[in-house]
Amino acid sequence: MVRNGEYKREAGEQNKDLLTIAFKTTIPVLLGYIPLGMAFGFLLDGAGYHWIYAFIMSLFVYAGSGQFLAVALLSAGAGLTEFAIATLLLNFRHAFYGLSLLEKFSGIGKVKPYLIFALTDETYALLTTTDVPQGSSKSKFYFYIAALDHLYWIAGSVMGAALGSVLDLNLEGMSFVLTALFVVLTIEQYFSSEARFPFIAAVGAGALSLILFSSDNMLLASIILGTLILIGREKSMQRAQRKQKTQET
Repeated sequence: MVRNGEYKREAGEQNKDLLTIAFKTTIPVLLGYIPLGMAFGFLLDGAGYHWIYAFIMSLFVYAGSGQFLAVALLSAGAGLTEFAIATLLLNFRHAFYGLSLLEKFSGIGKVKPYLIFALTDETYALLTTTDVPQGSSKSKFYFYIAALDHLYWIAGSVMGAALGSVLDLNLEGMSFVLTALFVVLTIEQYFSSEARFPFIAAVGAGALSLILFSSDNMLLASIILGTLILIGREKSMQRAQRKQKTQET
């Protein structure tokens, strides 16, 4: 019994330490999600919806830019078909995120469905740049990061919707917070990674897509182009390695 008590106490301390590390990791997202979530709450309140809808939407939808789009569609009286098509086009990039996380999400157990649901741009950036503390549970660490980010978004949304009902604010430019946050996370990822080619490929794909397509339609094209560039480079490196092994033998 004593040993069981000591084991439970040690496990509890480890979980607390892991949660603390996860919180420190998610601070940049906290600083972005609170004001951005508040901006969404303000807009939803301005569209005539009670704050409880901000809570429900952020809890069960949790789509960031998709929620901003939903406010615009609700205000315009769009139908279910318009909602489905617009949301699919806006969030199709997450399919590419998921493919790149197949290895990281292997063996994480029961939390996998939630991690898939909670995979936002910012959470993806953290999961791909942060190493799991040595000796800690990968599934718990990833879950803490995703859940904390989700909590920040819910808190910001509810705060914004509640304050929006009593304050009269000019919201112009507040939606840019999401873009600014992702730029900061990308810069952090750049300096923490030894590989430079993926970033060069992303910039090149984005610039070319912006030239060939309008600014409203270039995102999906740039993701596809960047992915093809990275796949081509990977295959080229594999061929070079096979050729080198053949020459050595």
